[in-house]
Amino acid sequence: MVSIVLVHGTGVREPSYNRLVAQVTANLRELVPQLRILPCLWGNLHGAKLNARGASLPPEALPETSAAEPVPESAEVSDWAALEADPFVELRLLAEFPLSRHYSPVPQTAIARARAEVGAMDGTLFAEQLSKHGLAPADMDRAKDIALEGLGCCFPKEAPVDRDELRRALARLMAVSIIGQADARWDVIGAAVDGKTLDALVEAILDSWGAPRGELGIGTKVTKRLTLPLTRGFEYGASQFLRGRRLQHTEHGAPMIGDILRYQVRGEGVREAVAEAVDGADGPVVVLAHSLGGVACVDLLASCNLKDKVTALVTVGSQAPFFYELDALWSLPYGKGLPQTFPTWWNVYDPRDPLAYVGKGVFGGDRVTDVEFDTRRPLLRAHSAYWDHKPFYSWLAEKVLR
Repeated sequence: MVSIVLVHGTGVREPSYNRLVAQVTANLRELVPQLRILPCLWGNLHGAKLNARGASLPPEALPETSAAEPVPESAEVSDWAALEADPFVELRLLAEFPLSRHYSPVPQTAIARARAEVGAMDGTLFAEQLSKHGLAPADMDRAKDIALEGLGCCFPKEAPVDRDELRRALARLMAVSIIGQADARWDVIGAAVDGKTLDALVEAILDSWGAPRGELGIGTKVTKRLTLPLTRGFEYGASQFLRGRRLQHTEHGAPMIGDILRYQVRGEGVREAVAEAVDGADGPVVVLAHSLGGVACVDLLASCNLKDKVTALVTVGSQAPFFYELDALWSLPYGKGLPQTFPTWWNVYDPRDPLAYVGKGVFGGDRVTDVEFDTRRPLLRAHSAYWDHKPFYSWLAEKVLR
């Protein structure tokens, strides 16, 4: 029976790692019933932290700086990112441009009816769907409050808004609000939710109201004309978010960058933790490693002969090829190939994941196989969305664990 040693990436500590193990286990249980998943939590002991509580920071916040122009992205993904930065942006746009060509007066306005529909929602109806994706059912109640708050601040007076456009905007607002609540619990890795799950959540909210689904992405008749204001709003919101609270955000974000820096100079503890987890398994082992965890596993397997125990390495959203190209990989100087004892290596990546790299071009296609998945999530969201992506688990079960 094959065992999986699950090696996490940067920034992960307890209890986030426990939730990750539970999510991976739940997704693989039906596909590979006899599979054993062995933990390898290295972050608590070998991860970075602010040992002097931020004494290295200047006493005042840095002045606001201008952001670079964003890289063009598909409209759906870019607009979701903008909505996550400012959940009320679409409601404000609807309030500014309220009349739809399909609008017709009704006895009760769309605003009042929307308030009633949101207020009457039963959050328990979504419990199973939310729990399946690592989200807390209690977040639905908070999302309802945020939606009602948005209606109150964006529509202080009744406005002739098209009812179905308003419902879709509210469903999207509630969906990103639920994910935002999960972010606070999942530390810096964020909620592991892919685009299909996001669509399904919006669909479920609309179905609970008996509303037509229409366009599930943000691209309504209003917002399609206002891509530039949405993008500028995202940049402004990010700048405002960071200004004046640098210590708080440094403490929150230090594990993400700090783990990488600390590994480069004191990485032996992480590698030893992985080796101990592999050694403690009975029978063959597949090592499944995310982000920096993939770098550590490549280093371990390139420097130690574990071919009798490890049958395959699966790196997910990993920087090992990038480190190697920079000649910054601990185990191998650039130009020196992987040893013959290195196991079969599958390198999983999402093209939108800015922390994922491909290995064929630097290690050779005969030593590593790059496997692409599209989770339909933007930027750093894509870096953790693999763990909620059903096609990834199906591939893992059929190709690697068979």
